[in-house]
Amino acid sequence: MAAPEGGGLGEDARLDQETAQWLRWDKNFLTLEAVKRLIAEGNKEELGKCFGARMEFGTAGLRAAMGPGISRMNDLTIIQTTQGFCRYLEKQFSDLKQKGIVISFDARAHPSSGGSSRRFARLAATTFISQGIPVYLFSDITPTPFVVEALKPLEWRLRPLLCLKNFLAQPSRRWNEKALRKLLTFLIRKCILEF
Repeated sequence: MAAPEGGGLGEDARLDQETAQWLRWDKNFLTLEAVKRLIAEGNKEELGKCFGARMEFGTAGLRAAMGPGISRMNDLTIIQTTQGFCRYLEKQFSDLKQKGIVISFDARAHPSSGGSSRRFARLAATTFISQGIPVYLFSDITPTPFVVEALKPLEWRLRPLLCLKNFLAQPSRRWNEKALRKLLTFLIRKCILEF
């Protein structure tokens, strides 16, 4: 039987550790207050849903409900994920800081947590910019086909830029040269990171 996550801590101790860390790091008043309220109510069931497991990349990208906690899409998880994604891209593309990344967003929003695709796109853009990576951020809700068309004039500047729709194609295995070329061709056609 595998040891519980968190270095052998019991579930309650791990949950307490995760929520304490969240309270230190979260800067969004709405999600911060939601977690404080759940703690004050002693609502372990809902806290368990919010902090049960960190989101993971799947075949459709990074997907979860918007709300507080490491299991949900929110300001803190977007910033943390973007920081990791930035490190990955820097290792893959030596000219990332010259080429940049393109980001767009859709209309999804979750008013009670303050989360929205627009907000997440701006947070991701800020994270990339803070690392010296140029960002082409669409200013309004933009369907994917429009983004692809709008990027055609920029395509020469963006090669071999890796911009992923919903962090979709993060490789989980080593890519051989042929597979990487195919992936890049597909991504250059898409050339988008979407929320």
